[in-house]
Amino acid sequence: MDLPHLRSTTDLPKHILDIWVIVLIILATILIMTALVLCPATAVIIYRVRTHPTRNGIV
Repeated sequence: MDLPHLRSTTDLPKHILDIWVIVLIILATILIMTALVLCPATAVIIYRVRTHPTRNGIV
């Protein structure tokens, strides 16, 4: 005798999970791309501020 598949009320349909996976991938991609753009620019700005001759009193 095969028992029918019992479904609880907490089971979510598969398409809702798929939508959330897609949203999480998009958000992670945006976060990674933003970090790739901002981190080198921030490093260059910090380097130029720290090594600027007029700030250090060299000139």
